[in-house]
Amino acid sequence: MTEPAVTATSLFSRRWLLVAGLLSLLGAAALWVGLPRAASLNASTQLVDFRIAAASLGNPEQVSKELKTTGPLGYAIHLGTFQQELQKSGFRFKGIVGFPRTAAALLGMMSGQAEVATTGDSPAVLSRARGEKHRALYVTNPNIIESSFWVVGRKGGPRTLQELSGHSVGLLFGSTFDYSFQTAAEGLQLKNVGYTQLPSSAALPALQNNQLDAYVTSPSIAKLWIDKFGLTLIGKLGDVPSTGRTVSIISAREDFLKANPAFAAAFWRGLKSGIDAIRKEPEAYYRWVADSTGYSLDIVRATSGVNYEERPISEDGVAALKKLLDFRLKNKVAQSAFSVDDWVLRQ
Repeated sequence: MTEPAVTATSLFSRRWLLVAGLLSLLGAAALWVGLPRAASLNASTQLVDFRIAAASLGNPEQVSKELKTTGPLGYAIHLGTFQQELQKSGFRFKGIVGFPRTAAALLGMMSGQAEVATTGDSPAVLSRARGEKHRALYVTNPNIIESSFWVVGRKGGPRTLQELSGHSVGLLFGSTFDYSFQTAAEGLQLKNVGYTQLPSSAALPALQNNQLDAYVTSPSIAKLWIDKFGLTLIGKLGDVPSTGRTVSIISAREDFLKANPAFAAAFWRGLKSGIDAIRKEPEAYYRWVADSTGYSLDIVRATSGVNYEERPISEDGVAALKKLLDFRLKNKVAQSAFSVDDWVLRQ
């Protein structure tokens, strides 16, 4: 049998087919290697960034260069579980934007400096009553901190809340401190109280120099001043039956939520990881708060509550918000009424 002749043309054809086959294999390999990288890069570029506006927290005698917030949100951020949960749903936490007060944090959020704000209830309600468009993602129950805010007084001054008639009281107007004291004062029928707008940094020397009779503040600051400077605990507002029950709120801009409908559920999963960690090991949480704020561990244990609910919106908290809004409208502090039920974002 005669073998077919091998011509130059057939050799060229075979070589070309071989080269073409190798190029195809190399191209397929390059595509296979390149696909995961491209997909990873694409996923990274699709992450939606967000920031959280918050008031600076902690011991007023110590200044931290690291911006943070406490509670289950701050703890979840510290542990990294918050960032992990949000990233699973396509969101990237870019940090805390610090403000001197929670009212300023809300203004910062509405101006676009952040997408989320963690605040007290009164500033958030007054902001919404001004027509600012945000939704409440998280509302605590009203019993997170036992006895709510404390009233601390100068040495030799009033010794009980009932004795504050005719005396000067410092607080932050429009704040949750203000709301708590005003509702307590109404129930106690205090008369001729002289109110002074003061941050805690100015209130301490005013109390020490007898220029101020009393100051409404957080339990942690009050206990620090009482233990270290010998000031007087006049009373705990939570012990007065008429005191409005207060809650903490985390809100987000409406435009951000509309553009990112998966954010609210993802945010709750991230925050819930902090609640779960606190319940699992509360002492570790207390130590972290002490390290973060500069307060002693004893003060943190005495003033930090861990009674968190299993849902983002506490119905008791919603009821407290409705009473707050009614009180602010009655006293002409809130600009307009709105539906609290429509404002909170139930899931």
